[in-house]
Amino acid sequence: MKASSVNSFTKTIACPSSNILLSLHFQALSPEIMALLSHHLAACDFCCAEIPLLAHYQKPVKGEGKPPDIPINLRILAESLLGKSGSKRKKSVKFGLSLTEA
Repeated sequence: MKASSVNSFTKTIACPSSNILLSLHFQALSPEIMALLSHHLAACDFCCAEIPLLAHYQKPVKGEGKPPDIPINLRILAESLLGKSGSKRKKSVKFGLSLTEA
């Protein structure tokens, strides 16, 4: 069986961004832009497949991606340990020593 020449299923330079496709899904674009996008979608399988996936997108809640604060006791311990190693490192640099020379 001979393989047919199939275009790769990827986003191209001509494809609109995911944000624009998401705006198209929510019909938050001007009629002119929506008309241009409909012409693109008629020829682009990738963007046609991306729109249903974007329909499930939910904006993250404010502060949702923020890592939790380190407990104060652990922070004090870490700063004291890092402060001690930092002062030793500064002294070795001051005297021109490195770990390989000591």
